[in-house]
This record gives sequence, C-alpha cells and structure tokens, in this order.
Amino acid sequence: MEEKKPSLSFELLRKIFIAAHMRRWNDQATPIELLELDKQAHKMVIAYLLAHFEILENQRTIDFETLILQFCYEFLERVILTDIKPPVFHKLTKTHNKALVDFVCQRLKPDIECFGFLESMHEYLCDKTTNLEKEILKAAHYYASKWEFDIIYHFNPHLYDVQNIKNIIDAQVQEYYHLAGIKKIILYKETRELVNMFGQLRFQKRWSQTPRVPCTSVLGHTLIVALCAYLLGYDLPFSKSMQIQHFFCGLFHDLPEILTRDIIAPVKKSIQGLDELLKQIEEEAVRDKILNNVPKSIAQEIIYYTQNEFSNRYKKNGITYLCKESGEEFLNILDSSTEIPIFGEFLKYCDHLSAFLEAKLSIMHGIKSPELIEGAENLKNSYKDKILCGVDLGYIFRAFGE
Repeated sequence: MEEKKPSLSFELLRKIFIAAHMRRWNDQATPIELLELDKQAHKMVIAYLLAHFEILENQRTIDFETLILQFCYEFLERVILTDIKPPVFHKLTKTHNKALVDFVCQRLKPDIECFGFLESMHEYLCDKTTNLEKEILKAAHYYASKWEFDIIYHFNPHLYDVQNIKNIIDAQVQEYYHLAGIKKIILYKETRELVNMFGQLRFQKRWSQTPRVPCTSVLGHTLIVALCAYLLGYDLPFSKSMQIQHFFCGLFHDLPEILTRDIIAPVKKSIQGLDELLKQIEEEAVRDKILNNVPKSIAQEIIYYTQNEFSNRYKKNGITYLCKESGEEFLNILDSSTEIPIFGEFLKYCDHLSAFLEAKLSIMHGIKSPELIEGAENLKNSYKDKILCGVDLGYIFRAFGE
C-alpha cells in the first residue's frame, strides 16, 4: 500500500517561516531586532501560564485544544497579512473585517483545508466566537506586545509618539486585570521574571556559529516544533490529548537553554560525558530559577515537558514511565490507563525537521556555509525514508531537499 503524504505541506511550512522574517516595531528605534515568530511564541507561552492560573485561582475550565487552534488561526492570519501595520490592521477590521478574513482563508485554503478547521477559522476570525480561551489569547497578545515595547520605551522614551503608544498598550493590558495570571504578572516579581526568562529565549540565536537567513531564535524554533508536532498529528493515530501534549512539549522543550545557551550537538557529542553533565546542570538551573517560582502543578508539567524531552513516556497514577518501546510499538502499548502520553521520538523528528528547515531555507536564500550544507544533508539522509503508521514523514525532507 502506498504511504500517505502528510497534510503539513511544503508551502504551509514556508508560510509559517515568513513570521521569522517579519520585523516588529520597524517604525521605532529598537535596540534589538524584534520578530513576529518570536512574539507569537512568547504570546503562546504567556497564554499557557494565564490558562493555568485561571484553573488554579478561579477554578475555571480551559479547553486546551481550543486554545491551540485559536492561536493557530490568529498566527496564520498575521502571516498572510504581513504588510499591514497593527494600528492600520485594527482600524481595517472595524470596517472591512469579513473581506480581510475571506482573503486570508482563500490564500490558506490549499494548505489547510485538509485539516478540517478552515470553516471554524473563518468563523473565529470574523469575530463570531466568544470564549475564555479567546480572552486569554488577547491578554497574552497584549502583554507580549507590552513586554516588547517596554524595551523600546526604556531605550528612548522621548521619541515621537512613544509615550502615547506605551499608554495605549498599558491600557490594553489593564482590561484583563480580571484574569488571575495577569494579576500575578503585574503584582508579583517572581511571576514577571518567569515571563522575562521565556522572553530571553528570543535573544538566543540558533546556529550561532554561522550566518543564516532567517536568523531564528531558540524561542521561535520551539514554536515551529510545536506547530509541526500538532499539525502532523492530524495524520497520525494520536489522541487529541496526545496532540495537545505534543504541542506544549514542543513549545517548552528548549526551556533549559535559557540558562546554558544553545550548545551545538557536535560539541555535546565530542566530549565524553558532557551531554549528561549539561543535562544535570540544566535540571538544577531550571529547578532553582523557574520551578521554585510557579505553583506545583505548573512545575510538574514543565518538568514532564523538559526532562527526557525526546523519550517516549506516559504517566500512571502520577508516576512517569519511560518506555523502551519505540515507533509504532510504543503507540500500541498505550491504553485508557495511560495518562499524558508523549511520543518523544516523534518530537525529536519535529525538532530535527525544524533544524533542517532553518538550514535549508537559508541555503535557498543564498546564505550558506559548510555547516548549514552539511547539517541539512545529514538530516535529510537521516529522515528521507521515515514512515510512521503509513504516513511518509520523509516526504517533507525530500520536498525541501530538491
């Protein structure tokens, strides 16, 4: 039987990577380059925290599948409407929102209709949806923008209109003070520092030893991994719960690199025992700097996402089990008694897919080096024939590798 091509296409991946080219606040004097992909990743991390604080503090129920999907709708709309500045975009939505949404959905239809959420996306972007998840995303969006603009403001508060912009953004955040997480961020230094730590991953560049275009950050990379894992899950026999866990595990898997930087694989592998020592240092640093500053339930999830991130695992009665089974054999052992299953081996594929795309897209833009060429070729050779549950996962590597 012929293997099925994944629904996640070459063209959709290229559209997603457009966000890594999109400069934010490019009409302002910015001390650093702020990119849309990084902002979107930071927004989703903040949304995750806000969602959990609503559960803990206000005893509200969060549909995490809805949260992820609505984030995807907003992200994809932003990618298509790349040339419209936010203030202009917000004015246009008041008078021409349906026309804009029709345009966005028409442009994306060939790439996303196979996932089955095009109609839902159209309805959501037409502002016909009201739910807690949307409120959380709005609050996260405004706070991520505030986090960026505070950097610009402190760099030069006296430039034209800077104070006015700051006042508007601060007022937008204040509209969401009723959310427990926003209160925590504003009132408590420890929670605010946690958001800052995630934001610092925007400054750590991937492949830092070689020039590259687009020059993606560690945080931007984690969002690409999360999106690949989630969207590829539509073709694979994953439960909705597993798809959700894969998204958040992809989003958080590089969290320890806030504290150790992005140490490249050749260095880790060439010195005996270094990789194990780094893991130990990372775990200690994450515990001291991050886990001690969040509620226990959030800390436990972050530990589960970041430790043994590429191992196949599940929980039973709160105990984590690392599995020796791999591939489809791992999927076959899962049953109703297994909790929070994560196919770490699949996430490693998504991590390497993101790395491959980062190298290959730079080469396609004419910015290449021996490291990029060799890295892309090695990854292509490793995965070009990969098949999982009848899905030809190697197809994406071959399509980009031509």
